[in-house]
Amino acid sequence: MKKIVLILSAAFTLMSCNKLSQAQSYMEAVDSLMNTTDSMCEEGETDGSEMLGLAPYDEMDFDISELPQTAERQDSYFQFVLYVNEEEKPTEDNNAGLYTVWLADERSGKLRKVLTTNPTAAPAWDQMTQKNADGVEAPIHLIGAASSAKFASKDARKIIVEGCPDARNTWTYIVDLDKRTAVQLPSTEGVQEIDMDKGEIIAASYGYYPAPDYGRYTVNKAYSLDGKFLRQTSEPEQE
Repeated sequence: MKKIVLILSAAFTLMSCNKLSQAQSYMEAVDSLMNTTDSMCEEGETDGSEMLGLAPYDEMDFDISELPQTAERQDSYFQFVLYVNEEEKPTEDNNAGLYTVWLADERSGKLRKVLTTNPTAAPAWDQMTQKNADGVEAPIHLIGAASSAKFASKDARKIIVEGCPDARNTWTYIVDLDKRTAVQLPSTEGVQEIDMDKGEIIAASYGYYPAPDYGRYTVNKAYSLDGKFLRQTSEPEQE
């Protein structure tokens, strides 16, 4: 009996050590989010921020006390919090407005500006017309909408930003915080669900029935965190 107790005790100790090791590895990985300074642009190449009167992307580290007072809390994951700030309201000349997305580390007090939307950016709909289309890469300085933000991956390295700058379609982007790159999804009605365990994003799109039925329908599709089409998850539902 004593031998069995010792074996069980050793087993529980090993399990606890494995969990502790996994937790430590996770925290080491996510800590690097606040220390990423690599630019997606070549040396000497503009990243698009200067034309908006903003600091270059390699100068976007702040203290959490510098977060704009008007920034709205969007989502949290462990000690990380996403905020969106409306820098300029939409107008007749600029329907999209201007938004900034911020990543705060409440444990360390660090703050990073993730991106600033670009009112001149155009969506890549013409490259995503196929039924099973994948997402299309979008330079981080050419993201046209980000009025909301949420975490998309278990390591907190991928986020979703969305907005509706054309008063018709929801523009959805998957942003890689490490690589400072983005992918626009073919979705036109936004993210419906995020399954972090599977690493999948369920997003909705609308379409139109052909003659003689006509009318509009909505369908849900699953995408990977890299923006690849995986499968259709629902039958078309008439609106």
